[in-house]
Amino acid sequence: MKFLRQIILCILLIVAGNVSSQVFKAGISAGLTVSDINGANTAPNRKNFHKLGFAGGLVANAKVAERSLIQFEINFTQKGSMQPPDSMNNGYYKISLGYVEIPVMLRQQIFFNWKGNRINKVDLEFGASYGRLMQLNVVGNTNYTLNGTTNNQYYNTNDVSILAGLDFNFTKNICFNFRYSNSVIPVIKRTALRTGFVSQTFNRGNNMVFQFGFKFFFGAKQKATPDPKPVPAQQ
Repeated sequence: MKFLRQIILCILLIVAGNVSSQVFKAGISAGLTVSDINGANTAPNRKNFHKLGFAGGLVANAKVAERSLIQFEINFTQKGSMQPPDSMNNGYYKISLGYVEIPVMLRQQIFFNWKGNRINKVDLEFGASYGRLMQLNVVGNTNYTLNGTTNNQYYNTNDVSILAGLDFNFTKNICFNFRYSNSVIPVIKRTALRTGFVSQTFNRGNNMVFQFGFKFFFGAKQKATPDPKPVPAQQ
C-alpha cells in the first residue's frame, strides 16, 4: 500500500504541475467488460470470453504536450471467467472477481484535416494499472476441478495489468472507449492450479479483459490569459 500511495502522489504532482498551464478535464466512465482467465477452462488452450461484467469510475486528464495527455482513473472493474455447460449440462462454472483499480494512461491525440478543419476524433492510449481484489465468488458443478470455491488462498489479491486502447471522440466531452488489459501476474496462484487448468502458456492464470464504454467529461479548464495591454494612442 505504501507503493500505491507513492504512485498516487506522483500522479497528483504531475497533474497539478500541468493544470496551471494546460487543459485539465475530469469526468466519469461507465461500460461493460468481457473477460476470461487464461487456462481456466476444461478444454486445452480455449479462450471463450463468456464472462460479462461492469466497469465504471472517475477519470481525469491533463495535457503534457501538444498531442499528449496523462490520464488518471479510479475504477471498479468486474473480471473473471465463465464456462457454459456442455450438452449434458455438465462443466459449468463462473469465477466472478471485482477490483478497485487505478489505471495510469498516456493518451496520444491523432488529428485529421477535414474540409479545411483540423479535428481530433481518435486517441490512442496505453499504460498500466494497479488493482485490489475486493469481491470474489465462484460457482460451478462437480465437473470443475479447481479445489476450493470462495477460498481466497487460491487467488492473488493484487493485480497489475498492462492496458492499450482507442478513444473515439464524439464531442470534446464525450468519447467511446475500447480497451484491452492483460495482467502481468496471475489472478489464480499458479501453485493452486489443478487438472482443470490445462493450459501451459506463459500467461496461465492471468486476467484478460476487453472493455467497452463511454467517458463523460464535465468540461475543460484552461489557464486564464491576461487582458492585452492597451495600445497607446497615436500622437
